[in-house]
Parts: sequence; C-alpha cells; structure tokens
Amino acid sequence: MSFSFLYIDLLLILIPASLRDFSLVSVSESPSCIVLRLEESVNNIPSALKDMPNVVLDGFCNPLELQTFPLNDKPVYFKIYRHRWKVSGVNKHQSNCHDLHPSGVKATFEFANFLKEELGQTLYEYNSCW
Repeated sequence: MSFSFLYIDLLLILIPASLRDFSLVSVSESPSCIVLRLEESVNNIPSALKDMPNVVLDGFCNPLELQTFPLNDKPVYFKIYRHRWKVSGVNKHQSNCHDLHPSGVKATFEFANFLKEELGQTLYEYNSCW
C-alpha cells in the first residue's frame, strides 16, 4: 500500500462523516492546538442555484470552528469554510446549509456525544481541564 493511500485512510478516520463534503486544505499546529482547515467543494452548488445560468463563487461565509478529539495532548479544531454563491450581476448570496454540530455546542457530533455520554462533561467543563 502506498503512502498516499495511508494518508487518505488516516484522513477518513480523523474527519467525521458529517464533514466529508469538505476538503482538507491545510493543517497548522501551534504550541496550544491543532487546526485543520476544511473548505466546501466548489462542485457543491446550492440547489436553488443549480439550474441557473452564470452562477459564480463569491467568497466564503464566516468560518465555523468546531472542536473534535484531541491529538498529541492538544485540542483539535476543524475550521470550516462554506462557499458563498450568487448569480453574476445579482447581489443576493446563497450558501448550503449543513448540519455540522449539535445546537449550542461548538464541537463535532461525535466529540460532543463522547463528552456527554462517556465523561459526563460539557465542552466548557472539558476545556477547563486543559
């Protein structure tokens, strides 16, 4: 098995299924955390605009940062960028809606469920231990 397949297998383990519409574009590590930048696929045009002519990308929506399971004793965050779309010449923007995290929690579904069910902690309580 080649290294590239091993990296793909590793990414499939690290990135939850709910984030598979996004591509990993960068990884940054600081002394305090690891940040994985994910961007929405450019082929994922909102359904309201799919059949319209002259649909263009118009930047990104504000990024969403979700915490997930730690690696190497550091918190890990997915920094998620969704594309903004519009019809050329029109100022109304569209973007896709994704169900990426539980309401009121800035963590992946898997990590939030783990904290609640296995540790009996909220995300705030967990982060105060670091």
